[in-house]
Formats: sequence, C-alpha cells, structure tokens
Amino acid sequence: MIIWQPGQQINNGRFMTNHSQQPGKYDAVLGGQNQNQTPEFAAVLGGIEGVKLGLSNPNPQVRIVSVKQALNYGESGLDLVIQSLNDDCEDVQNTAYGLLTLRTEAKVKEALIIFDNAQLKSDVGMNYRKLRDYLAQGKWKEADEETRRVMLAVAKREKEDWLDEKSIDNFPCADLSIIDKLWVKYSDGKFGFSIQKRIYQGFGGTRKYNSEIWRQFGDKVGWNAGDWLYYKDILTRITAPEGHLPREVFVGRFDHFSVRGRGGFVVLLSRRDL
Repeated sequence: MIIWQPGQQINNGRFMTNHSQQPGKYDAVLGGQNQNQTPEFAAVLGGIEGVKLGLSNPNPQVRIVSVKQALNYGESGLDLVIQSLNDDCEDVQNTAYGLLTLRTEAKVKEALIIFDNAQLKSDVGMNYRKLRDYLAQGKWKEADEETRRVMLAVAKREKEDWLDEKSIDNFPCADLSIIDKLWVKYSDGKFGFSIQKRIYQGFGGTRKYNSEIWRQFGDKVGWNAGDWLYYKDILTRITAPEGHLPREVFVGRFDHFSVRGRGGFVVLLSRRDL
C-alpha cells in the first residue's frame, strides 16, 4: 500500500501533482505487490477506510503514518488512535501515545491511564509512577535516585544498600524491562541500561570485569575524565553523553565506583533480557 501525500497522483509508479483525478489529501492508494504498478491496476481508498487499511498493514512505518492521519477523521479517527495503543509495535504505540497526550477528552485520559498502568505492571508490586513522572519531566537526577531506590526495594537489599551478583541475576525480568524502557522512552533513546549494554559490549565487554574495557566504556559514557568522576560531578541533563544515565544504583553512598560497584554493573550489562 502507498500512503498518499497531499496533492499527488500515481503515474507509472511515480507521484505526480496537479491532476484532476488526484486522490484526496488523506487518501490511501492501493496497488499490487509494489509501488511500480501502472494506474490501471491501482485504486484509491480514501477517508477513514483508507486509514483502517493502513493500520492493518504489516509494515509498522505504514501504520505509523496511518495513526497520524487518523485524527483528521473526527471521533472515528480518534478511536483508531486509541486502539493503536495496543499495536504489536512499540513505535506505533509511542506514536499513538504522543498524539493522545495532546488531547483533553475524558475517554483519551482514561485510555492513557489504562495504558500506563499496563506498561508499569511489576512482577512484585513495585510502583514505578514516580520514576516515570521524573523522567517525563526531564528530572534526570531525581530519576536516577529513584531508580536506585526502586531497584534496591525490588531486590530487598535496602539494608545492605547495594546489589550483589545474586540479586542482579535474580532481578525480575519484567521490572528490569520497565525501568529500562522508561529511561529509553523519555530520553529518546539516549539513556537506559540497554543503551549502556550496547556501548559496553561494543568494546567487547562481558560478565567478567576487564579494567581496560571498563575504562573505554567510562570514557564513552562520560564517567571518566582522566579520573573517574564522583557522582556529584555527573551530568544530569539530556545533553550528557549517550549512556550517561542511570548510574547511582551502583554508586550509592560511596559516591564513586567501588570494586563491587563496577562488578555489579558489568553483571547487569550482561543480562540477556536487556
């Protein structure tokens, strides 16, 4: 399916403009298996039906375009955007979510609450709303501190005040995923454990601590500036280097990486579910 752009028609597989038979502004153009079919084999499906067809397309990028177009069709279109919160693709969900946060209708607010609650469902009953709110507001320092608090609570390690290897290995998959996805989502893919994992493993990092790889990783994420930075010197703004946060969960009261802090972090970054 080819999603029609304003003022264009298909002519031998190419978009043309200023033609009397051009489809409407938000119409969907249906061809065969590819975009190169001639007009006699193409059909135009406009209005809300075209949007519905786009939302059923297996290509997530087509569905994203259709979600954006749906709001041009009143209440019916709004309902389709709400339904897209349940799409299998997270990018489609995020597109719908972003559009709906700008709306004030009661049914939209209710749908967003239901969606948020489902996304934040913990295996152990932990409440992640405060972390989400800090991240949504761009309060990175507070979010980093809250990440430490919830992870210690989930692991039942508040008294010890640090995560050992066993507690990291046994940390619930669903809860780790929630924490990571919140960081990734609200930083636009800049912060999060999965981002740090990609960088760490890019240097050849494994579960076993290696001082040279750890140094390279620290340089890349902005934790090492000749000397390892204390937590008070860590940047807590979105302009920080990629992978800069979260950090405090493995620093804590020591204000810098201890031996066990480094060891814990490399174990976490070796989790297969990140």
